[in-house]
Amino acid sequence: MARGSLGAVLLFSSLLVAVAVACGSGAGNSKFGPGTGNDDSGTTDGTTGDGPMSIFGDGSADGSFSNITSLYFSPAAASVALNGMNSASASFTLWAKFADGHTAQVQAQSLQFDRPDLATMTAGEPVVLKASGPYAGVGTVHAIYAGQSATATLTVQMSIAVVGTGVPASAITALGGSSLPQDPAVTSLLYPYDKTVWALGLTSPLVMWNAPNPSGDVYRLHYTQKNYSYDGYFLVAAPAQISADQLNWDRLTASNGGDPLVLTLSRWDAATMTAYSSAKESWTIAPASLQGAIYYWTTSGTGHMSRIQPGTGAMPQILNSGTCMGCHAVSADGSTLVASVENEGSTDNSDQRAWVSYDLPAMTIRKEPHLFGGNVSVTPDGKYTVFGTAPMHLGDTTTGAEIMNSGIETYTLDPGYTTLAHPVFAPDGKHFAAVESNNVWHIWTVGQLVLWDYSESAQTFTTPTKLANGATQFPAGEQAVAYPTFSPDSKWLAFHVADYAGGCHDACNATTADVGAIWLQSVAGAAPIRQTQLTDSSPNAVDHDISFEPTFNPVLRGGYYWVVFTSMRNWGNRVTGTPNCGQKRLWVAAIDPTTGTTDASHPAFFLQGQEEATMNMRGFWALAACIPTKGGGACVNGFQCCSGFCDMGSCVDIGMVACMGLGGACKTAADCCNSSIVQCVGGKCQTTAQ
Repeated sequence: MARGSLGAVLLFSSLLVAVAVACGSGAGNSKFGPGTGNDDSGTTDGTTGDGPMSIFGDGSADGSFSNITSLYFSPAAASVALNGMNSASASFTLWAKFADGHTAQVQAQSLQFDRPDLATMTAGEPVVLKASGPYAGVGTVHAIYAGQSATATLTVQMSIAVVGTGVPASAITALGGSSLPQDPAVTSLLYPYDKTVWALGLTSPLVMWNAPNPSGDVYRLHYTQKNYSYDGYFLVAAPAQISADQLNWDRLTASNGGDPLVLTLSRWDAATMTAYSSAKESWTIAPASLQGAIYYWTTSGTGHMSRIQPGTGAMPQILNSGTCMGCHAVSADGSTLVASVENEGSTDNSDQRAWVSYDLPAMTIRKEPHLFGGNVSVTPDGKYTVFGTAPMHLGDTTTGAEIMNSGIETYTLDPGYTTLAHPVFAPDGKHFAAVESNNVWHIWTVGQLVLWDYSESAQTFTTPTKLANGATQFPAGEQAVAYPTFSPDSKWLAFHVADYAGGCHDACNATTADVGAIWLQSVAGAAPIRQTQLTDSSPNAVDHDISFEPTFNPVLRGGYYWVVFTSMRNWGNRVTGTPNCGQKRLWVAAIDPTTGTTDASHPAFFLQGQEEATMNMRGFWALAACIPTKGGGACVNGFQCCSGFCDMGSCVDIGMVACMGLGGACKTAADCCNSSIVQCVGGKCQTTAQ
């Protein structure tokens, strides 16, 4: 594919990835016939009588390959423009250049087009590529003839226009004008934020701003990136909210080649019939999907747990019949959820919230051990859980049995600390962290992060190492280190530092307003780094320093760490009010994995699909199970398939139906197109001429 991971997320329109072209017999297949193309003349302009010769089959004009010095396509590059309704074709003619300088048209012995999602290829003379959409981008035709290779590129450009009901033609014309004056009434967006990094497979973002007029104005939502543009023209009433339709958003982002996606909002004032340029932002599209499931707790109503599947449009699922479930954790492999359940009753504590293990995604009970679950964490494979406080314990999620002498139950707290809380296992299964605190779980004001080595085979915690110290490394009034989480590579820990550990100290009273920020620290112990872009994404100052409870996605996706966290900030003009615990919702942000000593985070986005009217907290990721290729499981997008490819609604392995082109990975020459003249050298397909 033109971009390494892009092919894994596109819906393929054809499986014709490579074509081995049948060969004839030497010069007898000349296009012009004897005497028509005088290949001794040296003329290359194609004029009658002295034009270039067309050669088909296994021989050059004299029956030999030896005097062909190079191969090229004419044209070397072509472009087609689509509008979502039309199709367009481009033709490419293959030419050979000989040692004496003359050229001749030839037919390839092997052809490959590396972007079958962009166009279908018809082999022949010339080669024809037909593009019908819905994606844009650049694909390359690879040809082999007589031991030589040639390439040509096809650029597919897409321009989509959507016009909403009641939009006058005069408004569309005015908004399409060049050099529009700056809007005096709308100069910025409330949401999303500039410089946001988005992933594929998410819900089309809801763009929000403060409309100067209650109704009647027309707005143009213009998305543009290399080779793809989207224009939506809509009548928008206050409060101003609009989004591109999901189908076009998916196609737009799937076509992104790594360049910025620029959003421009323009306004046509119905009263003055004047068009203005209103606001502009630039975003990054990561070439990977975040689809899967996120499990979270809502303290509203019964205090139940819910599961959402970002980007699917599905409603949140209330789990366990709405039973109140508090502290919880999900294993990195997505197989297990462990949660403390209200009125479950513990035999080792007077508390009525014992932990229970569940098999995911069915949420069937695996075990009810009746042991206190005030703090829980589960190993990456879901086999073991840590539970309790000081002391903590290690237990088996299948049998419920406590495992004695692990080392965690005998850990000695430092002076001034009274509890051990907020445990977490690293995705590599070799590390574990928890927080020493100076009070009970939700109201401690000073915490210290501690790191252990963990061995699942020995079931032991060893070599505790002190990391972030709230008392010495953070300012007074904001020293409650809490809720650590490991990055996918287990090299970093994110956590929040707040005035109170729970980020909601008054028993989660909705009117409580705490403060807190997300920080990052290397497991090697370097100084913690405040993630300011994530924490203070909003241009509104009252939304700053009110972010809590981070949890990393356990897998690096699209070149980023992804963290889901809780924030009291406004979501544009849709979830608004005084920032307090009642406004806690789930947000997501990307963090660069090449973190050094400075903030590596990016502005956050609201996790659409969650319950919008409830106080939502403590999200955990579970990866989407891929659809097996065997049997051609049903799919919509390539990222759903284990192979990474979806063709005509079924998961496929294109390696089973196509040979590898030049530069493709190989183990033997048999893996390569036209293996009689291509070798597998250094793990790559190369012609014998190379």
